[in-house]
Amino acid sequence: MLKKTSVLTAVGAAAAAVALAAPSAMAGPTAAWTVTPTGAFTGTAGETALTDNIGNQIKCATASASGNAPTSPTAGPQLASITAAAFNAPCVGPFSSTWTISTTTPWTLNGTSYAAGGTNGTGVTTGNIGSISATVSGTSVLGACTFKVTGSVNAKYNNPSSGGSNGTLDVAPAATSPLLLTIGSKTGPGCGIVGATATFKGSYSIKHSSGVSPVISYS
Repeated sequence: MLKKTSVLTAVGAAAAAVALAAPSAMAGPTAAWTVTPTGAFTGTAGETALTDNIGNQIKCATASASGNAPTSPTAGPQLASITAAAFNAPCVGPFSSTWTISTTTPWTLNGTSYAAGGTNGTGVTTGNIGSISATVSGTSVLGACTFKVTGSVNAKYNNPSSGGSNGTLDVAPAATSPLLLTIGSKTGPGCGIVGATATFKGSYSIKHSSGVSPVISYS
């Protein structure tokens, strides 16, 4: 016969597991993510940087993306799809190298936790961009090189000011448990210095097709 203390311990452990699996925002049993407004959006960024685990860095002066948030509310974690992503060419790297980056989409925009505050004080969603696939090609004094980048990166979306268009998607490695991109399919003599993994940094201004920035919430 099970002891009462054993039963209570099992119940407590199960409750803790459920709590850890839920987003950090306080939410009821029917909690869901809400994106307002839904539909098409675009993102524009200044300089972005792809940095491998050795320290080599490829910088692009500008970048852009577009996508769609089709349904709301949603159980998540996927909140939207990124259907196009582009980086200005040429991008620049070490040893006087120049690079072009072509992408294969869609990518996923996922939310894992929500909190009040953020850059504009109206809420911030922590999550990631997943299903990333890109081909990077370039040439330097070391020769030509082409490689593929796949995986996920950490991201945070800061809601805009009330009714505003200043929402931002900030992409950067998390302080703990950073997500890493995998570098593979390397071909060409110039790939000799390219590492095995990489991180990505960039800050995108996000606007809905109506001109305002989307607002993301969880309740």
